[in-house]
Amino acid sequence: MAWTHLAWAAGGYVAGTFPSTWIVARAKRATGLLSAAGRSSGETDPHILMARHLGVGWSALAATLDVVKGFVYVLASREWGNLPEAWLALTGVLVVVGHSYPFYARRMAGRGLAAMAGVFLVLLPVEMTICGLLIVVGGVTRTTGLATTVGLASVPVVAAVQGQPGSFVAMAAAIFAVILIRRLEGMGDVVRSGTNPLRAALYRGVFDSSGPPPGHGVWDQEPTGQEDVPRS
Repeated sequence: MAWTHLAWAAGGYVAGTFPSTWIVARAKRATGLLSAAGRSSGETDPHILMARHLGVGWSALAATLDVVKGFVYVLASREWGNLPEAWLALTGVLVVVGHSYPFYARRMAGRGLAAMAGVFLVLLPVEMTICGLLIVVGGVTRTTGLATTVGLASVPVVAAVQGQPGSFVAMAAAIFAVILIRRLEGMGDVVRSGTNPLRAALYRGVFDSSGPPPGHGVWDQEPTGQEDVPRS
């Protein structure tokens, strides 16, 4: 039985690597997006770039696919795999790890938020709803990065208050840590640009930005129609 549980958990990592943004970008032949995407900053996150290069609709499609992969796999693990709570929690963490740290198409890997949403909608739906509302408020007030951090931090706290199993509380905290670590990638570039290391960590960890918060939500970006036009 333990080997079956381990197989389901390992499958969570593989499921998390499903490259939604890469598939959409390839389907749309968005060569500018594919070349510009990177792991070193939130500004080069493929979901954000997709909104700018292809429009919010295509970015929303890729994000939805990422949510669905987390949702479906964790739901299947619970209903068909009959995993106990601790193994479900581990599977949920590994889905997000796979999304953020895939073994292929690494430049197109996300920050973990969409896959996290799918996992939490199955295991911690109330907590995810509160987190989502906080992120929406951040989008409206143009403080998306900070609101996302607050929303993520609220999940383990609300889960504990709600009396959720300890393994699910630990899962929420672990996923929050994975996303924060993922945000810190490329912080060295920010420091080398002249920013104080502590300030750079604050920008990247709390605001998911390489500099002072820009003050606008991702969906404020309109596609320019220029980035993926072949140049002579």
